[in-house]
Amino acid sequence: MAALGADGEPLLEIFDLAHLDRSTVTTLPGATYRWRAVHHPSETVPVTEEQQLGVYLDWIPELPLAARGSEILFLGSMPPARQLEILNQCPDAKLVALDTMRDFIAWSPLELDELLQRSDVLFANEAELRALLSSGQGDVIRMARQAVTRWDLRYLILKLGVRGAVIVSAARHQQYPALAGPPVVDPTGAGDALAGGLLGRIAQLGRTDEEALEMAMAGGLAAAQAALSAFGVQGLLEARP
Repeated sequence: MAALGADGEPLLEIFDLAHLDRSTVTTLPGATYRWRAVHHPSETVPVTEEQQLGVYLDWIPELPLAARGSEILFLGSMPPARQLEILNQCPDAKLVALDTMRDFIAWSPLELDELLQRSDVLFANEAELRALLSSGQGDVIRMARQAVTRWDLRYLILKLGVRGAVIVSAARHQQYPALAGPPVVDPTGAGDALAGGLLGRIAQLGRTDEEALEMAMAGGLAAAQAALSAFGVQGLLEARP
């Protein structure tokens, strides 16, 4: 579910060409959300990033009845107030996964804290984790476990860019290297693809235990690799079966 501005017609055309359901995409007057980042080959997080919220400022998400019964809910990065509105419409979700960004961590700490307390899984890169814990140093795995304990999360998926990802729980952690493949063209969206691929596989398995999460990581890493192999969503579209 998302909102597009009046300038979002090219994105809707991509949905139609890929035969994707866009019934929960709302078009509003104004500009579509935009995110811009500068990456460095040796860094796992953007060197700089900026965003323009556009129509997200006025959008009120309203899920269709069929979606409100979803057992797996992914709250993709957007203003925390919007994420809470979506979460409140899905009271029966068995697995709630959350993503966020440094700007939202700084802007909406109280709403984000509520989201974290009501989530099962958090997807975060190192910079986001440090922002959440207000810590500029320290072992990143130890910090991830601290976040799991603080917000009573089942798992934290630590995104490490070219180094892959780590599943962190209160008791243990397991690192998964990035898949070998074509050169990185554009890492934008690789984290979202990781989450989508992993949670999609979880839905196929019909389980949410730690073993299922570990089995699903291969699907997440494959989606992330496809996303970064081309600009925009082209890599993901080409990788579709």
